[in-house]
Amino acid sequence: MSYIDSLYQYLKPKSHILALKFLKEKSELDSLPKSFRRPRKRLTICQILNTARLYGWSWAVSSEDADCVLGSVSLGLSEETQDIKTGEIFVKLGYVSDRDFAKKFSESIPKIRERMAGFIVGPLESVEVEPDLVLIYGNAAQMLRAINGAVYATRERLKFGTVGDVGVCGDGIAEAYNTQKPQIVIACYGERRFGHTADDEMSMVIPFRYVKMMAEGLEKTQKAGIRYPIPIGGTIAELGMPEVLRMPPRSTQP
Repeated sequence: MSYIDSLYQYLKPKSHILALKFLKEKSELDSLPKSFRRPRKRLTICQILNTARLYGWSWAVSSEDADCVLGSVSLGLSEETQDIKTGEIFVKLGYVSDRDFAKKFSESIPKIRERMAGFIVGPLESVEVEPDLVLIYGNAAQMLRAINGAVYATRERLKFGTVGDVGVCGDGIAEAYNTQKPQIVIACYGERRFGHTADDEMSMVIPFRYVKMMAEGLEKTQKAGIRYPIPIGGTIAELGMPEVLRMPPRSTQP
């Protein structure tokens, strides 16, 4: 079984696991196969990610294709605007009222400082390049299993944080790229509104170097009895049923 098959078998995600690779030169876009879709109009990064995972589409995205200034800056696709440097954008959005704190709020959001020309993203099983990062979406229980696999791979306690905005772009992709450590992501308001990530969904972004070992960790923990779906203890416990519904006592005769 391949590591990709293991990820699907043990996590059972409802959507495709994604591979994401950054492009550092515009010329790389021109050399990609025609099977990669190019946006015909500007799309938010969360729209692109969600169509890739829900429909199995593979995208080639330039810095000019990406909408949403917050996501674009976090991924290194555009220069930081003055509104973001000062944090004024978060005052306008209503996240903070104190302009001094707004600057700290903005500075705390992870950003890739290296300038990127674009990125490609699509299902891990069909994108024929070695990605920088892998993205997995699921519910809280599936993310628990993903954490089991990630801790097995990294041999470290996972640490992640958020200020409640710029979720998958900042807390996820940028932070995982910068630190080279797996990140759990609570999808931000924008991703849920524009990308249509469901209310009960979370995601994990994993540097590709850990993914094969993560799959091994999922297999090992599955064999140890830690699995998804998580079996509910009550399903194999004796129930307090009314006597009228009970079967006769088991026979003790050989």
